[in-house]
Amino acid sequence: MTFRRAGERGQATVEFVLCLPIAALVLGILIEIGLLVGDHVRLWHAARESARIAIVDSDPEEIRSAAEHGGLSPLEVEVDPEFADRSTGRPLTVTLSYEPSGRLPLIGDLISGRAMSSSATMRIEQP
Repeated sequence: MTFRRAGERGQATVEFVLCLPIAALVLGILIEIGLLVGDHVRLWHAARESARIAIVDSDPEEIRSAAEHGGLSPLEVEVDPEFADRSTGRPLTVTLSYEPSGRLPLIGDLISGRAMSSSATMRIEQP
């Protein structure tokens, strides 16, 4: 049997209502961080795929297409060395840059304007 004092009715409801915005904020931050980590993994994978294309094909559109196949856009694609300087056996590096946009209101605004980049280096198979 529980005894309540006269002024304690609804106390749990008031405490829940006061804590709800903080819990929602923490949950939103965790979701946004998870989405950013997913974007970074996709960017890393796109850099690797575009490097695999670049070591056998010199067409910049094919390299960009392989990079954007991961679903992230717009991407900045840099290939080093340029086509004229390539020779079999030398390393080739593809660097991708991506500026993610926040997906959740208010929380997403905290991360907008920050760029992510990833690069992959492989040995050139064909000049």
